[in-house]
Amino acid sequence: MIADSLAALAPELARLDTRIARAIERLRARYELSLDEFRGLYISDEQVDDLLRSVASHPDEPADAIAQQRAAAPLSPWSHVAAALALSDDERDLLLVCLAPELDGKYETLYAYLNNDVTRRLPTAELAARLLAADAAHAVALKGLLAPEAPLLACGAVEVVSGQHDLARARRGLRVAPALVGWLQGLPWIDERLSGVVRARDSDAVRAIELPAALAHVPRLLDDGMPLPLLVVTAPGAGDAALAAQAVFARAACPALVLDLAALAAAPSPADAVAAAGLMQKVLGVAIVASPLDALTDPDGRNVETVAAPLRRLAARSPTLMLAASEGSRWRPLLAETPALEIRLPEPDASARRRLWRSALGAHGDAAPVDALADRFVLGAERIHEAAATAAHAALLTGEPAASPRQLFAAARAASGDAGAGTTSTVSTPFAWGDLMVPSDVRARLHDLVSAIELRCRVLDDWGFAARLGAARGVKALFAGPSGTGKTMAAGIIARTLELELQRIELAQVTSKYIGETEKNLDRAFAAARRANAVLFIDEADALLGKRSEVKDAHDRYANIETAYLLQKMEDHDGIVILATNLAKNIDEAFSRRMQFVVEFPMPDAASREALWRRMIPPQAPLAADVDFAFLARQFALAGGDIRNIVLDAAYQAARAAGAIGMTDLLRAVARQNTKRGRVSTVAEFREYFSLLAETASADGRADRRPAGEPTR
Repeated sequence: MIADSLAALAPELARLDTRIARAIERLRARYELSLDEFRGLYISDEQVDDLLRSVASHPDEPADAIAQQRAAAPLSPWSHVAAALALSDDERDLLLVCLAPELDGKYETLYAYLNNDVTRRLPTAELAARLLAADAAHAVALKGLLAPEAPLLACGAVEVVSGQHDLARARRGLRVAPALVGWLQGLPWIDERLSGVVRARDSDAVRAIELPAALAHVPRLLDDGMPLPLLVVTAPGAGDAALAAQAVFARAACPALVLDLAALAAAPSPADAVAAAGLMQKVLGVAIVASPLDALTDPDGRNVETVAAPLRRLAARSPTLMLAASEGSRWRPLLAETPALEIRLPEPDASARRRLWRSALGAHGDAAPVDALADRFVLGAERIHEAAATAAHAALLTGEPAASPRQLFAAARAASGDAGAGTTSTVSTPFAWGDLMVPSDVRARLHDLVSAIELRCRVLDDWGFAARLGAARGVKALFAGPSGTGKTMAAGIIARTLELELQRIELAQVTSKYIGETEKNLDRAFAAARRANAVLFIDEADALLGKRSEVKDAHDRYANIETAYLLQKMEDHDGIVILATNLAKNIDEAFSRRMQFVVEFPMPDAASREALWRRMIPPQAPLAADVDFAFLARQFALAGGDIRNIVLDAAYQAARAAGAIGMTDLLRAVARQNTKRGRVSTVAEFREYFSLLAETASADGRADRRPAGEPTR
């Protein structure tokens, strides 16, 4: 049974009292301070004598008797600290000297008396040597044990009081780290220096995470008590590497703390925070996972050496420390000559992601769309657990016992979210399959595309086709057809059906006149879409995927390089890419050959156009009885996009006149659309309504001649 901490310290403090009493006797005998008339103005002899009255006759104990008494003492926080810090008898006595004022205010008075200065109420190396030294050589050795590089100060158990570094080393005030003081008194370990820098994760949850094969044997080494070499775990994401390191320690029943290096780099005193983490590790027996090292490889104006140097010192004396970094980060220079072994973790495949989702969802994993989540969202262990927790919280707020598929997909999208740095933009759509007016064969082919994405995991992984295809897991589709036929709408509906984001490449931000910049921008766009697990949409693809031509000058050569580079990026991309073009004949044949799906969007026929006309006008919009949708569909061969613009134009005109949308409004809007496209409106098209166009021109002329400021009627 663990004894009370203060009760266990009572014999130690009694011995300290005896040594203080002897030191005061020697001080008075040497300097005859009791005759100093000014001494009483600060601390009187009577006050000191009263504090030491109970130990006036306490005898000195031999060193071997003290050692035997300590060995026989029951287990306590004090004895635990001595063992955890591997303190010698002298170091233990020095720690007690520094600890005493934190436990009892009388020691501040006694130390001030011995220091001959009422303001110096804390112990110093000089005072400690006077209290504990057996001879002059022992005094020198004791002072050496309180040097900055000595274990007591190096591990952070004893600190130099702030503001006293300009004093002679032997006269600097010393104190025990506040967190250690509180813990010795039975309080939880609380260290303000670690606030926002250290975080912990539930050990049971981490223990359930599947351990990567590269780290499978490390828990056994820890169980056998073998100190680990410094391990640097790298993964596609530093968070995944950190989580794997935590799982290693959890399997060995060793709780781990994550030292946030990004927060540490911004801390006021990184060295103090690292020292605090090291002390906590030694006393509480916890492991440390320092992550992400990437935060120190991109200094962003900070002096990373203020973090790297104490981190190297921690690595040199910590038997249970792992560092985590993203793959490809240049972390080795940070460790200088510190030996480190890199453990590279691959990105989890679809099968591993399924297991991670089931582990993260626990009892509800079997009922969740795990296969779809694992296939469509390439996430590591950390983000999968983050998404599962977010979905569970969303379910809790709605009063549901478990997260719904929609909540899980939304959480996975949020965990995937990554801005495309201007190279891509997210396209949202309110449309559903019923809004898409395309022929039945086109609709069937679009559903085939959706099915191929939904069943990709089964075909490639379960049926073994991935071994035949290599790394080509991506799905590529080409939508070709005139403008306004529904290509962008179809891409948005497909992404919405799959519960994925649709990210469109911004051509203006990607293309550049400077050599090599277009390729860099394309690389960023593809990387952003992959991180976001989004459907990548390349509209007006012929601008990027034009046919390669014979090289006649440097411009041709670099244009061909851009096309070849994009061809390579599409080949390597394992996500979903949809290309849309109005001019399929201008697309390089190499791209068409690599498209798994080529869908032709024709101009709508009369029946489809009538459906489009009717669908474009919302039920709540006022519609005149004279509107002849059949006439509009039969006479005007328009695409859906044109019909949308015409209906909106007519609606504004009707609203301006405070009336319903009538046939006249729609036909005049058609005429304006023709004019915009450079076409002449003819009697053959408008038939009996052609006379309305002349009235439109006259009305427009009168409107142009209306005096400024005159309101419309």
